Amino acid sequence: MLLFFTIACQSDSDIARVHEPPDVSITAPTLAQVLRVGEGPYVATAVVADSFTPADLLQVTWTLDGTAAEGEADGQGAVAYTMPLSYADIGPHTLTLRAVDEDGEDATASVEFSLLGPREAPVVTITSPLDGAAFSPADSITFQGNATDTVTAAAELILAWDVDGAPLDGAVTAEGISVVVATLPAGLHTITLSATDTDAETGSDSISLNVTDVPIEAEPGDLVFSELMIDPQVVDDTIGEWVELFNTSGSSIDIGGYTFRDDDVDAYELQGSIVVPANDYVVLCANVDAATNGGVPCDAEFVRDSTGNGMALANGPDEVVLARPDGTEIDWLHYDETWYSLAVAIGVDPKYQDAGNNDDKMHWCVQTTIVSTGGEPGTPGQVNDGCE
Repeated sequence: MLLFFTIACQSDSDIARVHEPPDVSITAPTLAQVLRVGEGPYVATAVVADSFTPADLLQVTWTLDGTAAEGEADGQGAVAYTMPLSYADIGPHTLTLRAVDEDGEDATASVEFSLLGPREAPVVTITSPLDGAAFSPADSITFQGNATDTVTAAAELILAWDVDGAPLDGAVTAEGISVVVATLPAGLHTITLSATDTDAETGSDSISLNVTDVPIEAEPGDLVFSELMIDPQVVDDTIGEWVELFNTSGSSIDIGGYTFRDDDVDAYELQGSIVVPANDYVVLCANVDAATNGGVPCDAEFVRDSTGNGMALANGPDEVVLARPDGTEIDWLHYDETWYSLAVAIGVDPKYQDAGNNDDKMHWCVQTTIVSTGGEPGTPGQVNDGCE
């Protein structure tokens, strides 16, 4: 008997293929990334691949916080999805991408991210006192302000006061409103209320206050002449002359009603209240309008007249005198043409800014710093240049 055996050859197509799930990777947003309202569109991106099914034939589905949306991969496996996020969606989110191949194998990738409010700092307003208000050191000043934010609830805002950059403690704050009561020493102060929201964005508002002692009556030497513009050139003498005095005392002095004069016929009674804070300057000008006086910042005006109906600075030997209403001379200074130069102010060296030393010509010099917009050197209302 003959036996015949048939050996069958197995083709490649009959070899069992290993089924593997697709590869899925979300590239944007990244883990814990923070997105902002107003900075869209918010496009999520991913890459998918499979060992058998071409990328563009994979079934891909995005799910944002439980809401599904069909996607589509291109030939390179890139997938994009514009997330429908708006102001109402502020908060944490979970984004998932699922890919299914022709064998029914599937894989997912997820990422958590957050949507925060727009990049806007809180709006802060100091409601009391008004900017520029004046107080005395004895006054208890009530500061009040409020803050609002487009995203953070008022109760969650962090409010803080400061005065001249230093914390002002003791505030009572609730629902975006803050109140603090404080006394301040004499001087000019800047008060700031700041508010920080949950996005760590900070807004602020500031006001300036003038805290002055009850003005005292000046004694000789409490105010001294510290700078003179005798012969300006950018404008005429009649509108460009000015003098500066320095308050050497420890208290404010109101020189309203005092007389600015020379030893001859020139004299002018200063009008209104002119308070000179302690250790500060006052600038008296023939014309207080900086637009026409050479750009000089002024505190008060004197009538410029050389015939006895006002005060003028002679371009030669002359005196400048400040006297109380009762005639007591607070300061007296004589100068002549050797003291000054054209178109430049002369000032006493800050080291000699007192009644005993400002009479000495050796302690005076032309100024080099330019404060005025007209360009003539001088430091009206500011510390003088040194003379050494």
